[in-house]
Amino acid sequence: MDCFLTFDIGTTSVKTCVFDRSLRLLGHANGEYRLLTERPGFVELEPETYWRAVLDGAKNAIKRAGIEAGDIVSISCTTQGETLIPIDAQGLALRNAIVWLDERAGEQAARLSARFPAERFYRETGLPELNGYTPVAKLLWIKEHEPEIYRNTDTFLLLEDYILFCLTGARVSEKALSTSTGWFQLSSDGYWAEMLAAAEIDPAKLPELLECGTIVPANVLPEVRSELGLCETVRVVTGAMDQTAGAIGAGNLAPGLITETTGTALCLVATLDNPDLNHPSRVTVYRHYMPSRFLMITISMTAGMFLKWFKDNFCEPEAQQAEREHRSVYALFDEIVAQTEPGANGLIAYPYLNGSLQPHSNSSVRGVFFGAGLDSTKAHFLRAIFEGVACMLRENMELIEEVNHISIGEIRSLGGGSRSAVWQQIKADVSRKPIGALAESECASLGAAILAAVALGFYGSVEEAAESANAITAWKQPDETLAPLYDRLYAKYGALYDRLEPLFEGR
Repeated sequence: MDCFLTFDIGTTSVKTCVFDRSLRLLGHANGEYRLLTERPGFVELEPETYWRAVLDGAKNAIKRAGIEAGDIVSISCTTQGETLIPIDAQGLALRNAIVWLDERAGEQAARLSARFPAERFYRETGLPELNGYTPVAKLLWIKEHEPEIYRNTDTFLLLEDYILFCLTGARVSEKALSTSTGWFQLSSDGYWAEMLAAAEIDPAKLPELLECGTIVPANVLPEVRSELGLCETVRVVTGAMDQTAGAIGAGNLAPGLITETTGTALCLVATLDNPDLNHPSRVTVYRHYMPSRFLMITISMTAGMFLKWFKDNFCEPEAQQAEREHRSVYALFDEIVAQTEPGANGLIAYPYLNGSLQPHSNSSVRGVFFGAGLDSTKAHFLRAIFEGVACMLRENMELIEEVNHISIGEIRSLGGGSRSAVWQQIKADVSRKPIGALAESECASLGAAILAAVALGFYGSVEEAAESANAITAWKQPDETLAPLYDRLYAKYGALYDRLEPLFEGR
């Protein structure tokens, strides 16, 4: 049996999956770890923690898949972007990983931003701004605050790069991962020499850039094969950053559709051929898995988190009822919302509890419940949250359409929110677009497996593999009879920001 082993390495856990040659998920394992946050603004993790989680995940996932380790023909990764690990000439990590959430490099970012204003930085990199989270600023921070580490560093690796190095000893990266560093230039499809020169960073300290879905030009190290029981012919294949891999797994490979993920945050992803890098909205643009194709991504930080916040603070009776009935409290919420009239009796939930990246780029924005009356019930508040997130989806979808002068035909839904048929229907009704739920929800892991399967010749193209691997299981069509009601609700929702912006700024 030929199987593909994948690692989806996130902020606080590694999800390991095994797929068969038809790209069906056979088994998976999760391993968690805790970040080190001993100083304000500093977020780190020991590199060995990532590697041990990968090894343990491989053993557990292979066991749960019911296969032999020798059945694994490929290994590929998808990871968070921006996490930085310096290694020396012998391959030893010289310090803890600086995790993507770390914002220590604000001063360095400000100096670089004076040289490269936001408009130009966006035009070159697709990133809205250069800030303390950006890896090029963090690399400069290391040079200034830890000069010995900088001098002794042979290669600065991102997280996927580090795992590929641990597997093979090769010091390589891939372009979809490098796109969020601030040192990757979209127009040249490679390292941005001017930025590296301005930061006085030696480009020789960066790894070789490969395409996504490229067989790494080095074999799996004997000690790794021995520990995991892998065969000599197993190959390691470059993957893609998590957002890109998720788009691949969902079949978001050509213009005309978007994928939406409702988890903690709401992320909308659109594939583009010619993004407008001069648009004043400066919506994040990443390089896709292939040259001359791009991803535009909008991020709203509190979507599922809004519902969880309401649950934790106001829904103890519902949580107790769900526990007595041995089911999820979110399934109970679905029932309550389904039985509550559309429009929530005039109540509108504005779901930006922690600022807005898109469409307003305003960190001061906060959540609002508008229109509550004596006849408002908890059910209305729950329904309003579902509808408020659906309005947030629509406004970001319309932003993507406006910026790129395109019309979106369909939405494919991922993440925890996609498991709620009630929420899916509300999103379809509010957005007035058909929304499809995918058979395989582990789209990032599937995307990594697809890249490996194509690289090894099991499929002729990424498009062929994606179409074969992840069918849409259920469509929710918009209910046109609700269009007038939801258009009025959406107009009021949109007016809230204009009316309340001065108050947000003064909070």
